[in-house]
Amino acid sequence: MYVLYFFSAFALASGLLFLFLRIKRPQTIWLGGSFLSFLFNFGMIFVVIFVQQDIMIPLIIIAALFTIFIFTMPILTVGTFLTNGVKIIRNEGFKFSNLLTLIFGIGLLVYLFIWPSVVDITENNFLNTVYQFISFSVLYLSFILICYTLTNILNLIHFKNTKIDYFITLGAGLTGREVTPLLAGRIDKAIELQQKQKHGKIVFSGGQGEDEIIPEGEAMAQYALDKGVDPKIIIKETNSKNTFQNIQYSKHLIDSEWNAKIEPKIAIVTNYYHVLRGLMQAHSLGVDCIGYGSHSKFYFSLNAFLREFAAYLQMTYKVHASIIGFIGFVLFAAFLIIELNA
Repeated sequence: MYVLYFFSAFALASGLLFLFLRIKRPQTIWLGGSFLSFLFNFGMIFVVIFVQQDIMIPLIIIAALFTIFIFTMPILTVGTFLTNGVKIIRNEGFKFSNLLTLIFGIGLLVYLFIWPSVVDITENNFLNTVYQFISFSVLYLSFILICYTLTNILNLIHFKNTKIDYFITLGAGLTGREVTPLLAGRIDKAIELQQKQKHGKIVFSGGQGEDEIIPEGEAMAQYALDKGVDPKIIIKETNSKNTFQNIQYSKHLIDSEWNAKIEPKIAIVTNYYHVLRGLMQAHSLGVDCIGYGSHSKFYFSLNAFLREFAAYLQMTYKVHASIIGFIGFVLFAAFLIIELNA
């Protein structure tokens, strides 16, 4: 009975934390972490009830599904990353930004299958310690990745229809004077949202890169005009160089024309894999907003999402490096103590 109370208490606590973060701080990855904790503890409540009531069929089904998941997930994950890694290189070209999926897949292949089958780590304490450290790092970063992914998904779900005053549409590169299909998807999404609510303006944000003929904001606005969008609802921001400046400079333009006493309702429009980092950047600027995502091809999105996650780790590297470094220190200190006492 106490076990049931334990999981019930944690389910309630994590559920309340999730609701609090959803309302007050949806940009933090602990939104996904609290949601994951709620699902786990809520599921464990049913497992405990089934055990206490001696209801075996659901437990057998759960155990079978869990076993299948444990054995097939590593293979499916490695296969998916390797396949998509080759596909993006074939379709998008061979450059470092397109190699993340393939590198990730190869890394998992080596860690999960090749190293354990080639090196007998049980015969070497040092290699055993190295593998333990790598295992912890993989598990920790996998947990952070799951939280990041869940948080991104949750920020794409909107339970109430908020009337948006400004849609900040983030730039994403040009081909000559034309927007790329990726960027066109973002613009189309912003136009769709604005036309659906029949209210608000669209800020097309993007400066001129070194290899671009015109600023992205100009090309984006022209694309919208060619689509029949009313020029009165278009605002062009043409000086930004990155996501942080996209939001910062767009907010300056919004503030310069907004004359109501209440703050305007703002939304960021970008690809769905980029929404969370955009919201994090907005939060760091004190800009309260929500996010909408446009779709792109899966093989491209998987690689792009890994880039986004890598960028997030770069933003927060001190926290994660400290945790991994501390565990590494403990493991290798234990190894040295054992070796000295051997």
